[in-house]
Amino acid sequence: MFVSRPEYEFPIPAALDQPGTQHWRVIELSLHVPWYLLSVEIADEDDPEFVITRTICIAWEFDLADVLRDLDAKRVLGIVCMMPAWQSPTGQWGSREIREVWLCRSDSVEHVLLTDAAGERFNFGLIPEPAGKAETALLLWVAPTAPRVS
Repeated sequence: MFVSRPEYEFPIPAALDQPGTQHWRVIELSLHVPWYLLSVEIADEDDPEFVITRTICIAWEFDLADVLRDLDAKRVLGIVCMMPAWQSPTGQWGSREIREVWLCRSDSVEHVLLTDAAGERFNFGLIPEPAGKAETALLLWVAPTAPRVS
């Protein structure tokens, strides 16, 4: 879903790099489908008082659910769903702030259901709705935050 080219790799000084990572100045979307920005607080192992915000780009809602399963919910600062132009009345990319992530399971299918800041539940219809009775479980609730003043 996200692609880049070797000429866009960014050389990070070894002191700032994490083993096994690569850094890119430019990435491209290979498909025009919804994707996610997940912002989490990460505490320094040596100094727990030192906390940084890391924002992760996630291509699919199932990957979002998998990442959230392994996180402490209190560390999640926010989730934004990036909406492609074909799902927008303006014909341009837009975004929706996500407050809840739900897992829905039936005998036939599993899908992720989202609730935005306005309280509207949605998914993208890319996976068929469950046939028959489905179990729904809240995976994560993101508390609203006050805007930061500079």
